[in-house]
Order: sequence, then C-alpha cells, then structure tokens
Amino acid sequence: MIDNLMGVNFFNLKMKTYLLLIPITFIFACSNISKNDKQKVDADSIKKVDSSTKNASCAKPIKDPNNPKPMALMMRLMADNADSMKAQLLRGEKLESSQYPFLRFYLLEPTDTSVLKMQFFENARFFQQVYTDMFKKGAEQTQIYNVVIGKCVNCHEMYCNGPLKRIRKMFIDM
Repeated sequence: MIDNLMGVNFFNLKMKTYLLLIPITFIFACSNISKNDKQKVDADSIKKVDSSTKNASCAKPIKDPNNPKPMALMMRLMADNADSMKAQLLRGEKLESSQYPFLRFYLLEPTDTSVLKMQFFENARFFQQVYTDMFKKGAEQTQIYNVVIGKCVNCHEMYCNGPLKRIRKMFIDM
C-alpha cells in the first residue's frame, strides 16, 4: 500500500513536471521562431539596399563599409519607400499611411555618432511632422511629398552628404 502511494505520488510529481515543461517549451519555441523571423527581416532589408547607395559616402569616411549601421540601413529603406511613393504619386494614386509607416530612424545607431546632437533630433521631429501631414492631405500629397524630400536634403547637407545625389532625384517636378 505504501509503495502504491509512493508510486501515485511519484506519478503525480512526474505529471506536474511534464505539465510545467510543456508551456516552458512552447514559450521557448515561440521566442526562437520570432527571433528567426526578425533575423530574416533584417537579412531581407540588407538585400533591399539599392546598389546606388552602396557607394555613397558620408562627410567622414565610413569605418566599416561592409557592415552598415542600423540607421544607414533604415535610411535606405526610407529611400526605397520614397521611390515607391514618387511612382505612386506620378500615377495619380493617393498615398496611404498604412502602406508607408513612419520609420523612427533617429532611434538607431548611426554610422557617425557625432551627428546625435540636438539639431539632428529637431530635424527628425520636423521631418516626422511633415511626413505624417502628407497622408492627411490627399489633394496636396505631391507638394507635401516634395517638402518631405526637402527635409531629407536639408538634414543630409548638414550631416551626411553622400546620398544627396540620389535624394535630389526623388523630387517630383511640378
């Protein structure tokens, strides 16, 4: 009888252990899946980099051109988005904020950390304000798009002039 009770207790303990391990295993598996998905997105964003910006140089030499910093990668995605926006506006289509969400580039590590001064963040704030306004005013989107590109030019003239040639091509002639 005692052996039976010990067996039952051992069985209950074993079951409790298994029941505890199941959710832990599930959580671990989910976190690994999401981590792998994030790595795939990062790899995809690197592949999306336009070849014309690979040779762009900032005012100061880039320390590691084969390993671009997160801010540079996000800026390249923003440039790709601007190219898509331009094409869409030239076709007479309306831009939707859900298709082009604002990317908080200013929160990421830049190639040159000396740019992280109050004026840089002020420029980013003005850029974000104009960018969000662009989606609110359907009839004026082309004009506001040009203002957005102008904000890019203004900031890049101060901090990183390498991609200016590409950015200036993004304007829409009116």
